[in-house]
Amino acid sequence: MFWEYLDGKAGPDTKRQLLALLKDNEEAREEFRSTYKQWAESRGHTFDPLSSLYLVMNKVGTRRRRSFAIPVLSAVAVAAAIAALLIFTPFSRRQAPAVPVAEAELYTYPESDTPLAVLSDGQVLHSDAVEMQVSCTGSGIRIDGRDYPAAVSAQACCMLDVPYGHRASVQFADGSTVKVNYHSRIIFPLSFGKERGVRMIGEALFDVSRDEGRPFIVEMDDVRVRVLGTRFLVSGYECDPHRVALVSGSVNVSLKESGSQSVTLAPNQMYTLDDNGKINVEDVSDWRSLLDWADGVYRADGTSMKEILSCLARYYGETVECEAPVADIACTGTLYLRPAFSDMLSELSIIFPINSCKRDGVWFVSRSGK
Repeated sequence: MFWEYLDGKAGPDTKRQLLALLKDNEEAREEFRSTYKQWAESRGHTFDPLSSLYLVMNKVGTRRRRSFAIPVLSAVAVAAAIAALLIFTPFSRRQAPAVPVAEAELYTYPESDTPLAVLSDGQVLHSDAVEMQVSCTGSGIRIDGRDYPAAVSAQACCMLDVPYGHRASVQFADGSTVKVNYHSRIIFPLSFGKERGVRMIGEALFDVSRDEGRPFIVEMDDVRVRVLGTRFLVSGYECDPHRVALVSGSVNVSLKESGSQSVTLAPNQMYTLDDNGKINVEDVSDWRSLLDWADGVYRADGTSMKEILSCLARYYGETVECEAPVADIACTGTLYLRPAFSDMLSELSIIFPINSCKRDGVWFVSRSGK
């Protein structure tokens, strides 16, 4: 069972059973520690840390049933996952130098209310910014202008957790950049080796530096995007179709389970994959609606208040209800995305005759004077 789990071949039920076993049974945890060490050492110097991260990412939950690994589990499974996370830490780099074992924590790290970075050596770096600024340096990583020493190699990875109401900008070691949207996670090495590859959940806008000898690969769940140098949007939120939209250059999009199902996009085209495995390619008619978030704005052009509130509530992870007279108000203009949903409602109330209050976790918006 342990080997099957570590190889990423266990089904969802087996995964949950194993995590529950590890939580309640010290003998099982000891056996797992021994098995993990053997499994890791059997890979030797050919061990691929990015592949290992993908295995960890898929050890709990199934596709389309989660946004991140931890939150979708039951309370028991969450506790079990945390227990399983802890058993990876006793193996130091001196015992198994080819295996960055702390990376096992990256996709099982609990969600945060503020942006943070978790390094493979265990460092947890927080940010107070609405848009976290990250860059890979020759000696580690820079967060919001402050340098943190860290191992720099293709095996030294970083996970960014970008919560609701926040964004992140990242400059990779090769000069490529990405803007990461709210409620997203991305894992990337602090230095690229023979390949350039990242893994992500959520939404991000990539600007990739061209390198003929090293394609840039983005993986999310079932979809793999391969480029040499280009600008493109990748989106894969829970319960939404996967999307890849190409701004410029060329990208190849394929299903990892079936390499033959691949599509090469031309500029201004968008690839979508729904829950039934249906692939569509269509032209992009409105780039602004897709990319405004990357500039920290929301633009309306005769948009109803109901639609605006719905979009903003999703960005901030809130629930909102509005009465009929408010829902039909037409809005035109630009809103700058503030740190909290309450800030956005306050700004709207200055412009439009509305009031808002929060009860039992739900925001209610009504016409002012009521």
